[in-house]
Amino acid sequence: MPLSSLLTSFSARPILLSMKGQINDQGASVHEPNYSFQRSRATPWQITVFFLLGILLLFAASCHRRITYPLGFSTSLTGRGSSLGKDLYEGTLLAVEEINQGDGPFHIQLVVRDDGGEPARALANAKEFARMGIEVVMGYATSALAVEVLPFLEEKKMILLGASISSPIFDKKDDALFRIVNSSTSEARAVADHMAETFGSRIFLSIYDQGNAAHSEAWANTFRNRYQAQGGIVAPSIGFRTRTPPPYLEVIDEALQQEPRAVGLCVVASSIDTAGFAQVFRQRVPEGIIAVSGWAINRDLITYGGKAVEGAIIAQSYNPVDSSPGFLRFKARFQEAFGRIPPFGAMHAYETVKYLEAALKERKTGEPLKEALKRIRELEGVQRKIRFDETGDACRPLFILTIKEGAFTLISEREPEL
Repeated sequence: MPLSSLLTSFSARPILLSMKGQINDQGASVHEPNYSFQRSRATPWQITVFFLLGILLLFAASCHRRITYPLGFSTSLTGRGSSLGKDLYEGTLLAVEEINQGDGPFHIQLVVRDDGGEPARALANAKEFARMGIEVVMGYATSALAVEVLPFLEEKKMILLGASISSPIFDKKDDALFRIVNSSTSEARAVADHMAETFGSRIFLSIYDQGNAAHSEAWANTFRNRYQAQGGIVAPSIGFRTRTPPPYLEVIDEALQQEPRAVGLCVVASSIDTAGFAQVFRQRVPEGIIAVSGWAINRDLITYGGKAVEGAIIAQSYNPVDSSPGFLRFKARFQEAFGRIPPFGAMHAYETVKYLEAALKERKTGEPLKEALKRIRELEGVQRKIRFDETGDACRPLFILTIKEGAFTLISEREPEL
């Protein structure tokens, strides 16, 4: 099925023309063939040949029969977090199409539900998937949603594949979660190290999204501990909740009142919220330094941040300017399908589906999928190899990036400290 068919739904039923140009009431073709032939008696030899051919055809058909495997997908297709949700959705679609068009033993049936980024809806979707007999789910965009659904999935012995779930609260746990991304604390350490190496000891404000505290608060705390261990200062973190109108001005002014000497801002939030805080901070501190979490790395950060995000420092296990053959192939396929450069969520979701495919091929008859996933210790990612430990936590290289003249630019690549 072409990707355009997956992305488009048609309400009208098709009209099928018959060979005589007629259609019946059900829209099916009307065709009354008229054959004439002479009867002839088949010999015993011919009957035997036809019988053997029939058996061979049945055997060939059974050998090529594909197993339909349902995959539950719940994400934020609407709401303020829909930017990342859309990225995850499109990356998943691309991988599913590739698998279904290939000659492998599995045909993935994607069952999609919108959770709007709301924990209650995310859990309701997980319960629906369970009633449908689905054993694997993915797409949950934030660690906060994973916190909500994981206990239920554990109870039902289902598997959660994480394309963007990176909170350290899940680190080193033998649970139902298998992740394609590093623990977020590795990003925070890498950004703190780069800030210390490049700018020395400065004073930073710290702001994080309380709506995804499982990820953002841990990221902010790790950045503070790491940077202060190298002589810098990070003011006490201020949490906020996404709302309309956004709280950018009041939160930045509150933070500067607490620490008026600050020349840096560490913000852990979505791309749009990060851009908004950067705009206000650069109005107050024109030459300020900005540290950004990998959660924010997509085009919305640049579109809404403009010149305010120039020079911002980001660490991610995704390099948007990578020139490796694997990424260039993926980038070309994604651009052909969706007309844009693939963001980190799309790449990680694509890899997550490939992770599932590898486990399904590895799985023994009657074996829980969890055991097969545990045996996958290395996967060829789009950009670099991904290694997994015995609990399903990933380890993959980090890229230190900045924004220069309205585009992401690579500074360096390093191994993560997990």
